[in-house]
Amino acid sequence: MFKRLLIVALFIPFLSGCLAAVATTAIVGSDMAADRRTSGAYVDDQSIELRALRYLGRNIELKESSSINVISYNRIVLLVGQTPNNQLKNEAAEIIRNLDGVRKVHNELRISAPDSILSATSDTWITTKAKSLLLAEKNFASSHIKVISENGELFLMGIVNRVEAEKAIAIVRDIDGVERVINVFEIIR
Repeated sequence: MFKRLLIVALFIPFLSGCLAAVATTAIVGSDMAADRRTSGAYVDDQSIELRALRYLGRNIELKESSSINVISYNRIVLLVGQTPNNQLKNEAAEIIRNLDGVRKVHNELRISAPDSILSATSDTWITTKAKSLLLAEKNFASSHIKVISENGELFLMGIVNRVEAEKAIAIVRDIDGVERVINVFEIIR
């Protein structure tokens, strides 16, 4: 009896890891089920984002003077953040364009110093508010839309039809703190 308890006690830490893996898989699986991207595109987007950050980080000047966020949706990449000059802005986009699997790059980097923490906090609030409004909208598939906020600019990505795109923009347009809504949707019929 003691041996059995000892064996069970030794395997409990491994079982908790398995439970975490199962839970993570279930969450990712449910996200993918509501997504219009294929499972391959979903995985590719995660890979593109990780590789992009690694390659951008290899450029010392970009790494030290810029604040860049990379968002990939259906292999279309959105670059947001700040960099000190056009040369670095263009270099960042070129690095991303050369990554395997990238279909298109929206270079929305702004020429300025990196944002303050106050601005980042405001952006987090704007993103949360936009996601909440989209989610609360009746008869609207908000799961097809990715929301990103950067320095008061609200970016909308996803695979949507024209009616969904227009409705999403109308829903988030008047949020306090939103200076501009930028549509980077992939429009389907």
